[in-house]
Amino acid sequence: MTSTSRTSIKEIFNGLSNQEASQADGQEEAPQAVASHASPTQKQEEITIRAFGLRYDMENLPNHVVSGTAPVYERVLDQILDPIYRDWFRTQVIGSENIPAEGAALIVGNHAGAFAIDALMVVRALEKNSTRSLHLLGADFLFQDPLREFMAHLNVHPASFDSANELLQAGHLVGVWPEGVNGVGKTIAHRYQLQGFGRAGFARLAALNGVPIIPTAVIGSEEAYPLIARVEGLLDWAGFPYLPVTPTFPALGPLGLIPFPSRWTISFGTPIAPPKSDSPVDAFACSDHVRGELTQTIRELLSQRSSIF
Repeated sequence: MTSTSRTSIKEIFNGLSNQEASQADGQEEAPQAVASHASPTQKQEEITIRAFGLRYDMENLPNHVVSGTAPVYERVLDQILDPIYRDWFRTQVIGSENIPAEGAALIVGNHAGAFAIDALMVVRALEKNSTRSLHLLGADFLFQDPLREFMAHLNVHPASFDSANELLQAGHLVGVWPEGVNGVGKTIAHRYQLQGFGRAGFARLAALNGVPIIPTAVIGSEEAYPLIARVEGLLDWAGFPYLPVTPTFPALGPLGLIPFPSRWTISFGTPIAPPKSDSPVDAFACSDHVRGELTQTIRELLSQRSSIF
């Protein structure tokens, strides 16, 4: 990205840095040729990778990918998201030592950015800084065709109490974003102001399963897709709650889906013990405690950030 383009992007956010802390409350190498001994499946996947214009290096791919057990779109997704995580967002991770090496736990974080890319970046942070994989809970509209199968391969499950409970009982890390659609759908004027945490379902889950809650603060997502407005009702036919309007989307069409290169920080906080019981009183008290910890961490990280980009 040229200096001129970076300057123009910064102008969009002129004045944001001075206000954030107080508002926190609430040319590529040609793809390698397909090896002569490659299976038909691998050959077809190689062709698909080429169609995306991505570099495909068999020697540097994980074993499960080389063996052909991962679908081709997972490979494509990895090669898209890794550079975004590493080079575009220059993601810094804090507190990875707070992630349990084994056993179930809840990752509870703030939610923002119009397209919910923050959840995928948290997944990447865990993959890069621990031995754990994260199972996500997603809104119902994500499980309509043609997204249904894609969500399954991303470890995204319907956001129901029962599915989350089953995942925890199986010993998985489960990611929960209690703000839901209200979090990703808040405008840039309300950036880093936590929305309501709903009915404290995650706290009840923690109590029933006796698992810790890891408050996870994400900085940078608000500026990656700064939401100017949300047009509700326009996409009801497709099951989407609103049409997000950012400085570049939908004005630039698909190009508007490219996020701004904000600097990201993902902080995994000290684990919080589950409530003593799943009673409404204990659950809401725990939910408020987690929300307070997230708010405090967000404030601190914003005060330490020298530049949005």
